[in-house]
Amino acid sequence: MATVIKHNINGIEYNYLSYSYRKDGKVLKKERYIGRDIPPYDDMTQIWEELSHEIVEERWIPQIEEIKINYQNDLNRMPLPIKAKNLRSFGIRFTHHSNKIEGSTLTLREVEKVVNEDVTPSNRSLTDILETKAHMNIYEKMINTNEKISMDLICKWHKELFQTTDHNSAGIIRNYTVYIGGSHYEPPMTKIEIEMLLDVLFSWYHQKKTILHPVFLAAVMHYNFVAIHPFGDGNGRMARLLTNYILHKNNYPMFDVDARIRDRYYKALERSDQKDYALPFIQWFFKYYIINNKKYLSNIISAISIQS
Repeated sequence: MATVIKHNINGIEYNYLSYSYRKDGKVLKKERYIGRDIPPYDDMTQIWEELSHEIVEERWIPQIEEIKINYQNDLNRMPLPIKAKNLRSFGIRFTHHSNKIEGSTLTLREVEKVVNEDVTPSNRSLTDILETKAHMNIYEKMINTNEKISMDLICKWHKELFQTTDHNSAGIIRNYTVYIGGSHYEPPMTKIEIEMLLDVLFSWYHQKKTILHPVFLAAVMHYNFVAIHPFGDGNGRMARLLTNYILHKNNYPMFDVDARIRDRYYKALERSDQKDYALPFIQWFFKYYIINNKKYLSNIISAISIQS
């Protein structure tokens, strides 16, 4: 839990960011002095970023780095055809879950048949089938490209995803108000504001990509992209593709957000929206990313225990 608290020292109140968490049955606390007055928004954003990265480094990075080493060792032992087959199998699961989170009716088996056998399931939405094919095509291009992360790249993916199901909106930044179902959060309204925020976000990424941990970067980019909500539809799918592009290009295993934890995923995004900083979502991201990749950890019990 993170919050702003006050300490009274010799009759004077000083503001601190305070973060507490439980480890090995003990409650631990980290604090960061922020001044006698609450700093301006931009300064607070920077302070939250620094504290969040420090928390991540202490709590989760050791496990993340063990995951990376064991994952890479596993890949190095694999014959190339098996590696390609595994990447494709992951892509099918990722496509299934990412679309299902947004309401797709296809089962995992149906997605596999659509992708591998070009079979059209009966009594299923044509939109779901077309977007399944498109998402898998984008995924396969994504893992085989080294294009610079940019809004142009995201717009290209978005256009490909929706070009046969929503041609008029495909790849186009919205210039109208949208509401997120089940959330009180209101994304930015105008195209000018959205484009400005996107420019700041992608500039931030390229400034920080050699400074901050790649998994931290992936989590922050995921949250902030969804918060900006640049498209009328498909923002979650674009954020999850972007996340996996960052992870894959930095040699970490990708993250398949299982549709069965959809509510927990949305609640984590909502908690960050309510507090206006990314840390609640970052915590969720790291916990479930480690759980997703616990097979690469020597201490699997420890990885499982963080789920609670």
